[in-house]
Amino acid sequence: MNRMTIGVVGILLVAVAAAAVLVTRSGEDGGSSDAIAVRQVLTDLETASREGDGERICNQIFTPKLANLVTSSSTSGSCATEVKSKLFSPDAQIEVQSVSVTDESNATAIVKEANGNTSTVFLVRQSGVWRIRSVTPA
Repeated sequence: MNRMTIGVVGILLVAVAAAAVLVTRSGEDGGSSDAIAVRQVLTDLETASREGDGERICNQIFTPKLANLVTSSSTSGSCATEVKSKLFSPDAQIEVQSVSVTDESNATAIVKEANGNTSTVFLVRQSGVWRIRSVTPA
């Protein structure tokens, strides 16, 4: 597998675990308005996942670059189809362990998946809205 494919696989693996997000309040920036907005993105991911709304995930939660990467790496040629086939699982859970807003446009969330693995979700603010830019599995 090339480096890009490994990255997409990692993103999708974490996304699978994020299908039903269990959001908890903790972490160093837990109470700032940006940290709350970042946590909301993960809650929105949970809602869209439970509703089977791949279009919303690809068009509103992922950055356009991440959505394009998923599209180009998918066998279906569609981000929404790929996300829907790989992401939706009502039993998956993650716990947001911490949120760190590093500046006005970048944030990270450390998440613990139901299987015990920890991953880092990188978010970026685009046009005033926080979106998932990438995910690095532990």
